[in-house]
Amino acid sequence: MTKLFYTLLMICSIPTFGQSLKITPNGFVDLHDSSKKYVILDFPSISKEELFKETIKYINANYDRPEEITNLLPEEQIVITYFDLIKVNAGFLGGGSIDLQYYYKYDIQFKDGKIRFEPKFDYLKYWRSETIISLIGDKPFANGATGLFNRKGKATNDKMIQAVEDKTNEFIRSLKEKINSLNDRNWS
Repeated sequence: MTKLFYTLLMICSIPTFGQSLKITPNGFVDLHDSSKKYVILDFPSISKEELFKETIKYINANYDRPEEITNLLPEEQIVITYFDLIKVNAGFLGGGSIDLQYYYKYDIQFKDGKIRFEPKFDYLKYWRSETIISLIGDKPFANGATGLFNRKGKATNDKMIQAVEDKTNEFIRSLKEKINSLNDRNWS
């Protein structure tokens, strides 16, 4: 019975929208192929020009001052360098949450029918302090972690890792939904 419960828990916790990433001591990797540091989003029959244009629209709608946080190579590549606020549950018994700034770089490249999405984790910063959490650190979480992973590759805080993965995968999911909605353009 216990094995069945854990099997169902594992199946239900896997993101269902297809392309997902997880963060490792080596950075982000494809959830299904850890040799890839990116995911490919497929949009058959949509030109790279249209994919580029719709991605720009998505960025403009979802970021303040997008012209300040993006670098563009028209119809080829968009690089977003920014941070998002994330909340991480810090309490053992529901005792509150920690506000963090998640700094990242998203490299988005285009081909006909495809978008290549490669995120890079920069660091986390506590909202009201200068404390930085890099990808790899020296201290364990209970002693003021300095990294999501220690030097041996062991996670220091699963909740922070999950929050970073969730935020990054949400970007992928919502961009994919936006572009897939192109089929719903008939406003009449």
